[in-house]
Amino acid sequence: MEYSLRRKARKIEDAEAVEVLRRCDWGVLSLAGSDGMPYGVPLNYVLQDTGDRLRLIFHCAREGRKIECLKSRPHGAFVVVEDPRILPDKFSTAYASAMVSGRVAIVDDPDAKRELLKFFVQKLAPDFLERGDRHIEHRLHECLVLQMEIESLCGKGRKWEEPYALAHLGF
Repeated sequence: MEYSLRRKARKIEDAEAVEVLRRCDWGVLSLAGSDGMPYGVPLNYVLQDTGDRLRLIFHCAREGRKIECLKSRPHGAFVVVEDPRILPDKFSTAYASAMVSGRVAIVDDPDAKRELLKFFVQKLAPDFLERGDRHIEHRLHECLVLQMEIESLCGKGRKWEEPYALAHLGF
């Protein structure tokens, strides 16, 4: 089910929401367990853009609450917030955010995991590609990769207003 934003002035266009996903490094993945209880966990991630579809890639341990949730309900929501700044005189916050949801697949095939984990090294440790490859091989059997197919995307935010920024800095 799609919901529209209540405060339309806060909407960020889809292309900018994708850029927020591209720039951020971590967010919160929210899932529901078999009992319907919510579970949110902060994770780093990589955006995979194949041109015709967007996916988020996560890595995790082979077992735990996240995996139990996904086995019973393989859908999730993920939220990132970029550069939040409190605007005390406006009783508000300046920020940019992207919220996505979709089906989350558990990837355990070694070759598929290896290729997806390389995205992490390329984004989060680009100066350590060779060491990253060795680390992937060393830990490959201990981890799973999660791949979220982005089915729904929504961006929301409030701009950091320059006059306020200058006043806040004492200008």
